[in-house]
Order: sequence, then C-alpha cells, then structure tokens
Amino acid sequence: MNFTTFHDFEQQIGNGREKQQKMAAFLRSNRVTFTGALLFAVVLPEAVQQSASRIWPSIACPPGRELELFASVFAITLAHVLLRKIGILPLVDRKTLIVPAMAVSLGLCLAALLLAVHHVQLFHLVASAILGSAWYYTIYSFDERVGLRRIGVVSARPIEPKLAAMPIEWVRIARPKIHKDLVAIAYDDDITYTPEWESLFSRAVMRKIHFYDLAQLREKLTGRVRIAARPELVFGQLLPSQPYLRIKWAVDVFVALPVLCLVLPVIALVALAIRLESPGPAIYRQKRVGYQGRVFTCYKLRSMRNDVAGPLYTNERDPRITRIGHVIRKYRIDELPQIFNILKGEMSWIGPRPEALRLARAYERAIPHYAYRHTVRPGITGWAAIHQGNVALTDAAAEKLEYDFYYLKYFSIWLDALIVLMTVRTVLTGFGSR
Repeated sequence: MNFTTFHDFEQQIGNGREKQQKMAAFLRSNRVTFTGALLFAVVLPEAVQQSASRIWPSIACPPGRELELFASVFAITLAHVLLRKIGILPLVDRKTLIVPAMAVSLGLCLAALLLAVHHVQLFHLVASAILGSAWYYTIYSFDERVGLRRIGVVSARPIEPKLAAMPIEWVRIARPKIHKDLVAIAYDDDITYTPEWESLFSRAVMRKIHFYDLAQLREKLTGRVRIAARPELVFGQLLPSQPYLRIKWAVDVFVALPVLCLVLPVIALVALAIRLESPGPAIYRQKRVGYQGRVFTCYKLRSMRNDVAGPLYTNERDPRITRIGHVIRKYRIDELPQIFNILKGEMSWIGPRPEALRLARAYERAIPHYAYRHTVRPGITGWAAIHQGNVALTDAAAEKLEYDFYYLKYFSIWLDALIVLMTVRTVLTGFGSR
C-alpha cells in the first residue's frame, strides 16, 4: 500500500469517526432524545394495541381509559427529566440508572392512577417503561462508544492521573482559538490571562461551553471536594440553602408516614427472624452524632451477634454478622427503623451518614473541619454512602468527608434525586452495596 492510499484510508476512517460523533451529538440533544422516547415508548405501544385489538378484541383499551395513556406520557417525561438532570452529575453511569428512573416514574404514576380511578390497565405503563428503558439504553450505549467528551485545558499543569484515566479527551489549548466539539474548558485560577484569552472565554460562553477552574472541574468529575487549609474561605456556600432545607424536612416527614405504614410488616417479620437466629434484642440502639452536633439514639435492625465483642466499626467479612444480617445489610433493610428517627426530626432520608459517638469524637480530633458535615441532618442514605460505604480508618474517613463536602457544596434537589435512584438500584439488585 503506497503512502497516498494509506493516507486516503486513514482520512476515510477519520471521516467515519467524525460522522459517528456528529450522530452521537445529534442523538444526545434533548429534543431528539425526548421525541424519540415518546414515539418509541408511547406512540408505538398505542399503535400496536389498536392494531392487535382488531384481531383480539379482549386486549382493546376500554372507553374512558385515556388516563393510562396520559400517565405513560407523564412517566416517560419524568424519567427523561431525571436522567437528563442527573446525567451531568459526577460518577454517573447513566445506563445503570435507567431502570431505577423508570421504576420511580412508573410507581408515582401508578399510585396516582390508583387513587384517581381505583382500577388500572397496566399495558401502557408497563410497555412504556420497557420500551423507554430500551430506547435510553441504546442512546446511552451509542453515545458512550463514539461520543467521547472533549475538554479543553488552558493551563500548563499536568492532568492528574485519576482524571487522565477517565473516558475524556483532554485538549491542550495553546493559542486563543476554540477547538471543535468542546463540552467544557478548564482554566487555571492562579493565572492572569491576556485580553485575547478573555475574548476566547467570552466567545466560548456564547457557544454554551461550560467553564471551570481546575479545582472545580476535579470536583465535578470525582464527586469529591478536597479539604482546603481554610475551607471557610472557600466554602462560604457550605451552609446549604435554608429554604431547600425546610422543604426537604417537610418532604421527609410527608414521605416517612406512608412508607412507615408499608414497611412495618417487613420490620416485624425481620425482627422475628433476628430473634429466632441469635439471642438479643432485634432493634439495635446506638448513640450517634447528628444535626448541629447533637447526640441522638439511632435505630437499626440488628445484623450482628449480640454476644460477641468487637470494634465499633465493621468490615465486609466481619464474623459477627449473622446470616440474616448479610441479607438485610446488602439490601439496606437494616436501616428501615431509622424512619422513626426521621419522624422525630433527628434524621433525613438523604444526608451524610451519622457516625457513632466515639468514632465521631475521634474523627473530630484527627481530621480538621470534620464538624462541617453536621450542617445538615444525617441521612439513611447519602452521597458518601453510595460511593464508599461504611469506613472506619481515619484516612478512609477523610476521603469520605470529601464526598460529604461535595454534597454540602452542591446541595440540590437533583443531587438528592441521583442519590435516591442509586439507592433504589442497590435495594433492587444489591449492586453497589458495601
């Protein structure tokens, strides 16, 4: 093969990749993704049912059942918004959140329909959830395969190895010129840029390219906020939004009451099984540090033997964990009694996990700024819990605190929604449990 032929072949491959990336960008757009979801997950099931009902009249939708169709549209819309908003958050594997997002949306719509009409035909909702999941899985898989993100870097600093290993194409920008297909530009906050560079930044903003300083970009990609020497200078926003805190507390209580009614039989059955398997009380009570540093009694279903001594913390292969304990810890069933802590105002559904009193006091002595995590109510699940699980060593606790700081700094309804979906995934599949 001569040089010209090889060059033509290489150029053809490059053109093919460029076309694939353009196709990925087209499919990634909000309008295309949402319109395709409605057509594939709502219109298609309706057309199939209408056609099949001519052959099998028994599956025809009865008159006055348009609510199911509207509910399908609402469920797909809600799932789309959830996936769209949480897809830009760090450490998100969008494909693994499709089923939880569809399950949450389907559950809300089904509950509303049952309250409204007391009888529901499930065809539209179930078909929409299945086909919608297939649509988003296809889009996200294709996007991951060819739609590599390009981030421009206006700095001479080396890219951290952890960031360099991510599926991102890092583009060094040596001259004030905007490169093609950039989704973000990272700059060095310690550098004073010339007017030419400032003009580049302005043009990029007009093209809706995101701008981050290097430290902020690291936070966005890793989901962790490094602890600075004086975080009070950096984290003026560490105190979360007070209006959202009040709304969140009201939602916590509103959700806790009906959920408690549903899970009380589960708590009772598991408690009975615990008592039959090993001696000791079924409910474990422990003093923990919570909101604003207050000490409270945290309730859990006992997952460990009560007659064997050991350290305060546990690990994945702790011999004290019972057979039932392994199951209830894997699916987070042992946390269900903490709903009573929510109703007492001591905990939230989502927040930093409360630490045992002795461990919390030890961490406060060893880790600077540890007390900042107490600015919100502790949660049954949280950002650090879904990524790191239970830890006890001081180094691991310091890393866990960086996750907690991220939650405090970027405290929002969408971050809470992501945590809910990742927790639902763990409860349904056991995936990601620690």
